[in-house]
Amino acid sequence: MPETAAPPEMIVPAPSAQTPPTAAPQQAPQQASRMGWFVLIMLMCVYSFSWMDRFLLVILIDPISKDLHVSNTQIGLLTGFGASLLYSLAGFPIARLADRASRTRIVSGVLGIWSGLTVATAAVGSFFTLLLARFGIAIASAGCSPAAYSLISDYFPARSRGTAIAIYSLGISIGTWAGLSLGGWAADALGWRHAYLLLGIPGVLFAIVLAFVLKEPGRGRFDTGGEEVHRHFTAREASGFFLKNRGFMAIAFGFGLIACATSAFENWIPTYLIRADGLSATEVGAISGLFQGLTGIVGALGFGILADVLARRDERWYVWIPLLCTAVTTPLIVLFFHLPQKGAYTCYFFIELFVSGYSAPLFAASQMLLPPRLRALGMATVLFVLNVVGQGMGPFLTGFISDRIGTGPAGGLGLSIALMQVFGALGAGILLFAVPAFSKREG
Repeated sequence: MPETAAPPEMIVPAPSAQTPPTAAPQQAPQQASRMGWFVLIMLMCVYSFSWMDRFLLVILIDPISKDLHVSNTQIGLLTGFGASLLYSLAGFPIARLADRASRTRIVSGVLGIWSGLTVATAAVGSFFTLLLARFGIAIASAGCSPAAYSLISDYFPARSRGTAIAIYSLGISIGTWAGLSLGGWAADALGWRHAYLLLGIPGVLFAIVLAFVLKEPGRGRFDTGGEEVHRHFTAREASGFFLKNRGFMAIAFGFGLIACATSAFENWIPTYLIRADGLSATEVGAISGLFQGLTGIVGALGFGILADVLARRDERWYVWIPLLCTAVTTPLIVLFFHLPQKGAYTCYFFIELFVSGYSAPLFAASQMLLPPRLRALGMATVLFVLNVVGQGMGPFLTGFISDRIGTGPAGGLGLSIALMQVFGALGAGILLFAVPAFSKREG
């Protein structure tokens, strides 16, 4: 089907006889504005709501399972493959729209939709209605990150995008902490249904505020390169660009497999601690909220800044840092299940510190390989692999394997999580193919 023509105001006119073909491109600005930093903080808050909702379900797995009579495999479908597949597929048309229309309106709109569905989750009465609510949340959430990463690239120059994306990524840690800690407390004190009301309503209110305060920047304002900066790509041209870019594809699939291993641990470890150690939701929420949340803030920001600093001399550090983080986390996750409680919690701390360190450098690296009007669609492509292979296959396979094992602490959860770490090693091997894409660049 032929590509729909862009609106007249979005078409870049061809050079006329009065425009010298050798004219130098306009000099890009070198620093982010105050508005850029304000928008970044707002985007980080939106991202926090997205992850708070994800991990609210994680900490509520046990009471929801008992109340609605669902199995580990069904929970794996909710927290993993099913929701992630819809999230990833919905990301493509929304990202396509974000490359052409207002990204700020998309961000505020989808936040309002998924937060409203979070509130509605409090009223579900069966696995089927819970499934519908979760799938609706997944589709709406798909509009957040592609548009947000595109906005960040137009508010921040390349040399500081690692730091900016690290700050945006703090939403993962803040949202994880809030979902686990506040959700765990609310579940024990008020019940799991009231926990959804308590954490869903603020998102609806914040979406209304965002609709009035977010400002849309000019596209490609930190990029040079003449007309290529403003070029529109057809769907066929875009897919061809991605498939031929070996560095971009290596980042997408390496990232996805590493996330498959780490999400198996992060999504199921609260349930493991409840079932294996007999802890309450409040206790596990406090422990996991600290390690997956607050520790993640230190790791995400620290490794993001470190990547920007080291990349000024050699941009390959945007890939080397995630490789080093994976080399630490993969054996530590396996070791976790063979240590006494005190040692296991120390191990948990370092796992989350390094797990939080690979995302920001890899997202920054992938943005560097994309032209401005392919950045939202390119990030939707990365997120498709990341969510289907990582957030999707990881939790689902873990639940499926544990149901088949069925014995040992927490019904085989520990062994199934450990087995999933094979994917982390495979992902690191694929990620090595992205290194040459940055070998001749200068920071």
